[in-house]
Amino acid sequence: MNRISTALFHERATASMLDNQSRLSKTQLQLATGKRILTPSDDPSGATRTLDLQRYLDTNKQFLSNMDFARARLETQETALASVTDLLQRANELAIQGNNVTASPSDRAAIAIEVDQLLEQMLALANTRDSNGEYLFGGLRRDATAFPSPADGLFYGPLDGQFTYQGTAERRSIQVSEERLIADADTGQDIFMGANADGSDSAFGVLYELAADLRSGASLSGSIGNIKLAMDQVLDVRARSGARLNALDDLGNVNQDLAVTLESQLSEIQDLDYAEAVSRMNRQLLAFQAAQQSYVRLAQLSLFNYL
Repeated sequence: MNRISTALFHERATASMLDNQSRLSKTQLQLATGKRILTPSDDPSGATRTLDLQRYLDTNKQFLSNMDFARARLETQETALASVTDLLQRANELAIQGNNVTASPSDRAAIAIEVDQLLEQMLALANTRDSNGEYLFGGLRRDATAFPSPADGLFYGPLDGQFTYQGTAERRSIQVSEERLIADADTGQDIFMGANADGSDSAFGVLYELAADLRSGASLSGSIGNIKLAMDQVLDVRARSGARLNALDDLGNVNQDLAVTLESQLSEIQDLDYAEAVSRMNRQLLAFQAAQQSYVRLAQLSLFNYL
């Protein structure tokens, strides 16, 4: 009978020690990770809610990342188009200067040279690249220049084919919320090209014709009017782009606030109460040590002790 009792006590002491050791190890792991829920079985409903919140957080972070990407491209566009606006304003000043009756042929020829330089600068701006090396104004096509340069490097001769847009008419849109897509740039067609297929009424064609009229001695009244139209087209695009930047700022603030709320809810569910956990660990450590001592004493018992 004593042998049976000793074996039973031995089994119970071992089980108690292992159970205390398991609880202690779990608490120590919680303290190491700072997480209350280590496995779904710890809190099934809490674990499910944690997964949902983490998924919402990940989606929100992706939206914020998309916003940053779109904002960077729109800001690059604004910088480029501000330069285009300045360039067209300078062209307008030169056109007025060259249209003055006191301007001599040599004066007009000198002005035409500056207009040629403005045209080259505009072509470079139209082929602006973003931080990834993609052409900003190519629409969905990002790997080739939006506006190829004339083959001979000059801007004289037939317009046909010289100022052709080779991007797409569609803009790339980026998802910045569950319901909102925002175009990250406008197309070269929307910014620089007019209605004529040969490009004669494009921003490039306007400057080309201005330089040609300056050299030929023709009236510049038409060029002055066309420059204004080209500038209005650019300013319209800038206004729409600015509205998208404002929308991104507003959405960014909303998503940042949402991220804080989600993080707070996630923390409330899964984060550990360190003070409670430390107190619990101390109690479990004492219980484990007591179980160890009981096991050691029981292990020393033998039939000899009962003789």
